Amino acid sequence: MTRNMKRLGWAAASATVALTASGLLAPAAFAGDDQTVAPTSGAAFDASAKQLLSANDDVQAVGKDGNGNVVVVTTDASALDGESGAISKRSANVVVKEVAAELTSFADSDVVGGAGYYAEAINPADLSGFCSIGFTGFDKAGNPAVISAGHCEGDGARKVTQLTLPTSDDAGGAGTKPTLTYDLGSFAFAQWGGPGNTTEDTTTSAVDISVIDVANPALDLLPVVTDWTTASSEDLSLSTRPVKAVGKAQIGAFSKSGRTTGFTDGEVSIVDGWARVGGRSVYGFGGQLKAGPGDSGGAVIQGSTAVGVVSGGDEASGFFWAADLQAGLALTNGYSVALDIDEPALTAPTSGGTVGLGGTISGTAPVNTTVEVDPATGETFTIPVDGAGNWSFAAPDELGPYKFSLTAFSGYSRSAAVAASVDVRIAAPMITSPSEDAFVINELTSISGTGLVGATVTVTGGTSESATERPTALELLGTAVVDAAGNWSIPVDLSYGNYLVSAVQARDSQTSATSEVKFIVGPPEPTIDGIQDGANYSGAAVPTSISGTGVDGAEILVTLNGAEVGRTTVRNGVWSVQLGVLAEGSYEIAATQTIGGVANGVAVNFAVVPAAVPSPSATPGPAGNGGGLANTGMGDVAPLAWGALVLLLGGIGALGFRSLRRASR
Repeated sequence: MTRNMKRLGWAAASATVALTASGLLAPAAFAGDDQTVAPTSGAAFDASAKQLLSANDDVQAVGKDGNGNVVVVTTDASALDGESGAISKRSANVVVKEVAAELTSFADSDVVGGAGYYAEAINPADLSGFCSIGFTGFDKAGNPAVISAGHCEGDGARKVTQLTLPTSDDAGGAGTKPTLTYDLGSFAFAQWGGPGNTTEDTTTSAVDISVIDVANPALDLLPVVTDWTTASSEDLSLSTRPVKAVGKAQIGAFSKSGRTTGFTDGEVSIVDGWARVGGRSVYGFGGQLKAGPGDSGGAVIQGSTAVGVVSGGDEASGFFWAADLQAGLALTNGYSVALDIDEPALTAPTSGGTVGLGGTISGTAPVNTTVEVDPATGETFTIPVDGAGNWSFAAPDELGPYKFSLTAFSGYSRSAAVAASVDVRIAAPMITSPSEDAFVINELTSISGTGLVGATVTVTGGTSESATERPTALELLGTAVVDAAGNWSIPVDLSYGNYLVSAVQARDSQTSATSEVKFIVGPPEPTIDGIQDGANYSGAAVPTSISGTGVDGAEILVTLNGAEVGRTTVRNGVWSVQLGVLAEGSYEIAATQTIGGVANGVAVNFAVVPAAVPSPSATPGPAGNGGGLANTGMGDVAPLAWGALVLLLGGIGALGFRSLRRASR
């Protein structure tokens, strides 16, 4: 803060806003019983702000904070007791900030104290002035320019500008009459207030913006904002903040840089509003920040985003107002801010690496930029950068070193150029059949793939004991020339085994890297006959053996619930293994056939269940003879026969019991 800083009700109002936002305190009217809610957006807000600014000379600014409140900046809070349109002190969502004096433009028109640049009056009778550069930039044709505040041009009274020596500016520590150095340029456009420099306007066309066309080729305009820590070295570019984007101010921390008070930090508390700066409406944002005369036009940033230029304020109370940068630029007929764009990066391959002929060169760059590729030989071309910051282009169709530079740009802003080179080589041919880890049944008769048209493809291969081992040696399997469609194929006769096959291609005295595939040539699954998957068996139907078909000479291994029950060899296309007696339960039976060190198998599941018990049924015999045999007078012999059978069975049972008892002694 400079000089006498007044704290007039702002802290209390801010605390009220914070409590209201948190739900701990409900909004309350400022006076009286009636409460209204002031509009905070749209035409109603714009009209109310205009009426309040025009009806009351004490009101200096009207805007919004981040909590849904309208903020009224005034030199006399008591003047708001009465109604003034839809915004009044009586409204529940109005916060009032009192400042010490009317807001004045921060230009040093009496030529005392120095400035970042000197604006010379066209007519000697008019006053010249000192202001600060906001941002470097471009006109719509890409020529260099400087962006500053509109009131620095003095409503057309000033035209030519010159830079000042940093050590002679107030921020540089001198505080004496500034020393002029380089010619800067001439104002090309300026507006302070509404169109035509009108005094009252509450639209986004009420701005404070100027642009200076820079005609001095000796100047090197950089897309950065100085923090004034290197003023003593006469080179403000040694310590800077980059400008990487242009945006709209948000509630929160911000910074400004100007020739009088240097680089200072503050807090944006009002956005999307208008202030009466030097008697003219300026659309923008405000808050607490140290600034003073001569800072006008200086850069206002949030992080690395340019959001405004210094317009004015009340130095005594530290209230500061900045003109909205985007709104101002929109009226300049195509002028733009120069951005500090990060260099693009080459990622695949890295610089110095190799890329296959017809392959892809790719990398990264800032989002919303375009990458320019400038080959050492050939035409320059551009590539779009996608929303994730990636770019790519096809490698050239000529073999050998490929040197180029990469530059990212947005509009007329460009990054530094990045030198890169890759070695374009013949890519390894592709083996498309068989595929990696394929299982080929019985035999493989050809290997095929794609490659560089006209190249000779050499294919070698070998076998190993298992699929995880590499062959000890590779033998030549054949060669082929890639046809006009980019395809090649060689005939082979590969039987059972674990194989690794490699391929290279050569053309124009250059040989590619190697491509490889692993695959297996093996037998088909054996079959299991007579046992149905998922079936239940009981009684005489329970299987006691298993059989099926397979490849002659293959060894068959049979397991039951994971335990081996037998081995055999396929003869005449069939095989069989005994299972023995199976108790009740669930079973998985698997048959695996192995030949040439390669196995293939099949499994089925079944269950052994109890036999079904038939339901008992009584069939009564005929009464008496029932009209059967002639009566002999002996009666029915059936009871006698059954009695004899019982006696006989009882005798046998007893003998068996005694025999078992004896055997147990």
